[in-house]
Amino acid sequence: MGRNNRHIFRCTSLTPGPCCDRFKLHIPYAGETLKWDIIFNARYPELPPDFIFGEDAEFLPEPSELPHLVHWDAGNPECLLQLVKELIQQYHHYQCLRLRESSRLLFEYDSLLEDPNYGRNMEIYAGCKNSWTGEFSARFLLKLPVDFSNIPIYLLKDTALDPGEDVALLSVSFEDAEATQVFPKLYLSPSIEHALGGSSALHIPAFPSGGCLIDYVPQVCQLLTNKVQYVIQGYHKRREYIAAFLSHFGTGVVEYDAEGFTKLTLLLMWKDFCFLVHVDLPLYFPRDQPTLTFQSVYHFTNSGQLYSQVQKSYPYSPRWDGNEMAKRAKAYFKSFIPQFQEGAFANGKL
Repeated sequence: MGRNNRHIFRCTSLTPGPCCDRFKLHIPYAGETLKWDIIFNARYPELPPDFIFGEDAEFLPEPSELPHLVHWDAGNPECLLQLVKELIQQYHHYQCLRLRESSRLLFEYDSLLEDPNYGRNMEIYAGCKNSWTGEFSARFLLKLPVDFSNIPIYLLKDTALDPGEDVALLSVSFEDAEATQVFPKLYLSPSIEHALGGSSALHIPAFPSGGCLIDYVPQVCQLLTNKVQYVIQGYHKRREYIAAFLSHFGTGVVEYDAEGFTKLTLLLMWKDFCFLVHVDLPLYFPRDQPTLTFQSVYHFTNSGQLYSQVQKSYPYSPRWDGNEMAKRAKAYFKSFIPQFQEGAFANGKL
């Protein structure tokens, strides 16, 4: 393990391959992918592995800080994993030291480090030169301390999505040492992105000119926390809404979504005219108004579908409780049905 070598470790095995004693490890780190070669000796499998750290020729780990290398145990299946974790810790320290080339970026790092909410969950990739300007640049990747545990389970259990950890990561790229060009980007785990309404549902603010990470990051955290609270509140409000409709309309309820409380169908009658009302409750209810679809059970369109009309504008206030919404909806149904019936007879076919 001579430090005068280009890399800290050298492969000592020259046995003609394939020996199945070496592999390349790809490690996601701060928006980059570290590509490390891990090399065992097929002749002496009990020996610890050698490492080649790809393009990071200046990364020279301190062996004394790698207890799982110093006390390598070939019989312990966790030994290599723990050794890689120790190397990643040293790599993080190595990247932090590179921030010394920019007093501004070092200030950003030190400010975050002092806050326990961010300092323990931060990765940095620093010192890379911008290919266009030649400027020193850096990227901060932070795991945001946002609680997702109370999001309704039905929003998180889509089996088609990655079942990994529910997490929000904020990447902030500084394209020059003076932080005149800063580009933030939010990454959500697939289940969280789905629960919050998709990638288009959350837009983070631009990094302010002259701003600092220690001020900007809490703003993004609060924005995301508010979104989570809207979703949780919407779930409970939808449940209250449907419970009120069950009480007011009784046997007129044909079906409803008993898991997410997002849909409700009523079968009603007005002067011997039967019709359906489909109620669709949005994710961010009660902030966003439910959609009402009136559907005749007698009349068809030219395409063979039941004649229907969609109503998105009717008396509504997000401040009403579920009972008040049900009462107002019943009154609106009575006032709108004559118009709907007339449209069904005029435009539909029996």
